[in-house]
Amino acid sequence: MDKYNIYIKQNHLLPAILISGLIGIVISLINNSLLIFGIIISLPFLFTLITSIVKRPIILFYTLFIINYYIMGTTRYMNISGISVIMDVLLILIVLLIIIHAALLNNIEWKRAFNILTLGSLIWMIYTSIEIINPTGLFEGWYLSRGLVFNGFIITIIVSLLCNRYQIVKTLTLIFSILVLTAIFKAFMQKFLGFDTGERKWLNNGGALTHIIGTGTRYFSFFTDAGNFGSNMGYAFILFGITALYTKNVAYKIYFAIISILSMYAMLLSGTRGAMIVPLGGLLLYTIICKNIKAMAFGGVCLLFIYVFFAFTMIGQGNQQIRRMRTAFRPSEDASFNVRKENQKKLGLYLKTKPFGEGLGLSGVENQKLSKRLTTAIPHDSWYVKVWVETGIVGITLHLAMIFGAIARGAWILMFKIKDTELKGRLTGYLCGIFGMFLSAYGNAFWGQYPTYIIAFTGITFVLCGEYFDKEIENNKNLSKNKNII
Repeated sequence: MDKYNIYIKQNHLLPAILISGLIGIVISLINNSLLIFGIIISLPFLFTLITSIVKRPIILFYTLFIINYYIMGTTRYMNISGISVIMDVLLILIVLLIIIHAALLNNIEWKRAFNILTLGSLIWMIYTSIEIINPTGLFEGWYLSRGLVFNGFIITIIVSLLCNRYQIVKTLTLIFSILVLTAIFKAFMQKFLGFDTGERKWLNNGGALTHIIGTGTRYFSFFTDAGNFGSNMGYAFILFGITALYTKNVAYKIYFAIISILSMYAMLLSGTRGAMIVPLGGLLLYTIICKNIKAMAFGGVCLLFIYVFFAFTMIGQGNQQIRRMRTAFRPSEDASFNVRKENQKKLGLYLKTKPFGEGLGLSGVENQKLSKRLTTAIPHDSWYVKVWVETGIVGITLHLAMIFGAIARGAWILMFKIKDTELKGRLTGYLCGIFGMFLSAYGNAFWGQYPTYIIAFTGITFVLCGEYFDKEIENNKNLSKNKNII
C-alpha cells in the first residue's frame, strides 16, 4: 500500500496542482462564484476518499452494506429511480478494485473464494441466465430480476476475498448492530409517535391493506414491509443473542444482549407470524452445533416452552402482537393459510408441464404490470413458491440445494473445525440466524428483497471462511507467545 504514498510524494505534478488550486480559489472569490469555490475546496476531500477506497476496497463494501440497509426506506421520502442500478454499479466497482489489486499488488488470495456457496451460486447464476430463453418468459422480467441471478455469486466472491481478517468480521458485526438499532428506533417511533408523512403516503397507496388490519397495526420501520422487517429482527435476535453468550468483553456482551432483546420486541411489533420461525429455527440449529449437553437441554427446553406458550395457552392474549403471533401455531384455523394452500394447488397444476417455470419476474400480483397471466393473478406469498413458479421444479431444487448445502457445510465447519470459542460463537450466531430466516422465507417472499439477500450471503460466507479466521487467531496467539518468550 505504501506504493501509493511513494508515488504521490515523488509526483512532480503535485506542487503545480496545489498552486493551480490556490489560484482557482482566489479567482472564484474575486468573481464571487461560490459554486466553483465549493467544488475546488471539496476536491482534496474527494481525492482523499477515492485514494482510501482504492487502497482499501473494503471501505466501499462497508458503504455498500450500509446503503443496502437503508436504500428501500429512502424511497418513501425521495423519488429514487433505478435503485438496483445503483447497487449494481457499487458491486461492479468493488469487483474492479479487486481485479486491480490482484493485477498490480498481487495481494488477493483467490483460493479463499472457492467454497460450496461459490459453486452453488455459480450453478444458480448459469441456470437463471439461461432462463432468458424460457419460451414463456419475458426479457423485461428477467432483466428486473438480475439481482437474483448475479448478486449471490458476486457477494460471495467479494466477501470471501475482501473480508480476509477476523477484525473485518468484528467491524461489520458492529456496523450491523448500529444499523439494527436504527431500525428498532424507527419502529418505536412509528408505534409511540405515529407514522410520518412519507409512511402515511405509502400506507395510503396500498400499504394499509396489509399493515393496518383488524388484529392491529403491523410496524415496518424503514423496510419494504412488516414481513421483511420482522424476519430481519428475528435474525438480529439470534445473531446478537448468541454473540453475547460468547463475547469476552463485558461491555460488548451487555451491548449485544440489549440489542438482542430489543430485536425480539421489534419482531413482535412487526406482527409477522412467519417471523416466529426465525428464532425457533435458529435455536434448533444452535442446539445441534454447540455439541454441549447442557446447552442442548437449555435450547430444547426453550423451544418447548415457546411452542407450548403459543400453541396450548392463552397467556397474553390481550396483547395484539402476541395474539397475532399465536395464530402461526394454529395454521388450520387461519383463513389466509388455507387460501395460500389452495393457491399453491392451482399453481402446481399449471406448472406440471413447466419444469423450468414461467420465467423470471413472472409471479405474484405485483408483476401484473409486466404481463397478465395465471402466475401473476395469484399471490405467491412465499419465497419458495416465487422461485418455484419462475424457475420450475429444477430451479427450486437448485436454489434449496445451494442454500441448505451451504448452511450444512457451515454447521460442519463450526462443529468440527473452529477452535477459538469467541469466533465460533460469533459465526454460529450468523449461521443460526440465517437458517431461521431462510425457513421463514416459506411464509414470506422477503429473501430476495433489500436488505436481506446481501445480509444473508455475507453471513453465510463469513461462516464458510471460518477456518481462515481460526488460523489467523491461532497464528496471532503463537506470535504473542514467541514475543513473550523473547
